[in-house]
Amino acid sequence: LRRASVPRGSLVSRSPFAASFQAMSRMARAQHVQVACICIFSAIGSFLFGLDMGYIGPIIEDSKFKRDVAHLVDWNESGSEIDSVTSGFIVSVFALGCMFSALPLVSGFFLDTLGRKVSLMIGSLVFVVGSVVQAACSSVAVMLIGRFISGCSIGILSTVVPLYQSELAPPQLRGGLTALHQVMVVFGVAIAAFADALLLPLDEGWRLAILIPVLPGLVLFVGMFFLPRSPRWLVQRGRQEAALGVLRSIRDEEGARSEVQEIILDQERSEASGGMRWADLFSGRVVRLLTVGVMLQLLQQVTGINMFVSFGPRIFQSLGLDASSLQTLLMAALFVATLPALYFIERFGRKTLLICGAVGMLLPSVIMAILGMIFMRQEDGKIEVLSNAAGSAIVASVFFFVVNFAYSWGPTTWVYCAEIFPLKVRGHCVGLTTMAEWTGVFIINQLTPMMLSSMGFGAFIIPAAFNLVAVLFACWLPETKGVLLEHMDQIFDARFGKQQGAGDFGSKSDVRCPSSQKADGSPACNADSSDQT
Repeated sequence: LRRASVPRGSLVSRSPFAASFQAMSRMARAQHVQVACICIFSAIGSFLFGLDMGYIGPIIEDSKFKRDVAHLVDWNESGSEIDSVTSGFIVSVFALGCMFSALPLVSGFFLDTLGRKVSLMIGSLVFVVGSVVQAACSSVAVMLIGRFISGCSIGILSTVVPLYQSELAPPQLRGGLTALHQVMVVFGVAIAAFADALLLPLDEGWRLAILIPVLPGLVLFVGMFFLPRSPRWLVQRGRQEAALGVLRSIRDEEGARSEVQEIILDQERSEASGGMRWADLFSGRVVRLLTVGVMLQLLQQVTGINMFVSFGPRIFQSLGLDASSLQTLLMAALFVATLPALYFIERFGRKTLLICGAVGMLLPSVIMAILGMIFMRQEDGKIEVLSNAAGSAIVASVFFFVVNFAYSWGPTTWVYCAEIFPLKVRGHCVGLTTMAEWTGVFIINQLTPMMLSSMGFGAFIIPAAFNLVAVLFACWLPETKGVLLEHMDQIFDARFGKQQGAGDFGSKSDVRCPSSQKADGSPACNADSSDQT
């Protein structure tokens, strides 16, 4: 697993990204464009995810929503507020739906039985139904039902989109193309913020804002009829020729044949160890990989991003600022700062981004907590700012936090979790890691209003502690950039310091890279020597 030597002054020694670009240029232009378009279009499912995350925060603070749904008597008064438990549950019940559909019993059926493509189609239709129920509601109870239905769809979509992208993308482009999932999530969040700013002043504007995702949901459903199935799913179902046909449409002939052989060999090794059993998820290498994936997805949320995405308006209002305008700017910053990840994730690797992002979130969390404890005063659950300078510093810290999340933990955790698991259990494992992510979302969305009411901005000391854990965990992780999906076991065996044993099905005694993965004559599947144990 040691890095092959590269002559000084060669293209690869000057720039790893240049090597990837050189490898890309050997693909037919039409094939390269096609695989990128497939990944971009499938990411409409991620766009739906972002739209729902983005519109709900300003809506629960909207006076007309308080009148039409919460039925508050003082809905038109500036101090009117839905109680923290109810507002938290309106936001977090969405995550309960996501957790339900991400359960391996549910997501495994969709991903492994129906396939990645059909799962995207079903998820888009369920989301449309949930949006219509929310937009038509006139009570908190019906709103909760609609939020739960939409959550069920996003639990499926957030599991399948990065998985589908990673299984179609070539290794040298996989990080960037899979990162499109997070780019489209934050694009949806940003669009929802702009839509809220335009529509909420209208009398029924909150209903129109909720209906916006219906159109892209229908577009995704219709468009998926014309996209290919995952070649790895096809091999899993015994359809090797169909898998080769899909790969021929997005690879050159040699690369397609080499990759399909790797997939078939990996599947044969898995079948030799028996069919998929639940015990496989909790033994050997798989349980270690699953622990890594669950930790990543939990940390992505408990480090605090949803405190700003879902409750940013409440935070800005407590500082006496224009909440709507600042939230719109914050979501725009979140989107713009995510775009560099498409380049950074292959240029610098997954591990570097996770470390830098965690440090960049730790510092503003500590600053906000300290300033909150010194310069904030609470009375009857309301936060009062004692210093304009402290308020400005907190706003700057919020933006700094969000920018550091955007290029790092936002996209990278999805990329990492979509690529590290063996094909035999990939659907179930990705479902479990996604369920962990939504568990984190639920916890943060439910507790944030209560923490802000009871602790004020001192509550940010909690995400600060989790960001410290994230820094340490990211330092331990191995780098997976450029590694063929079927060779991930070798990278992690080196990190775990383990040899193949019980439960470690599908292992190979050596790492063999197909010729299509060699940009300069060196194997793309080698781990960075700095990551070896």
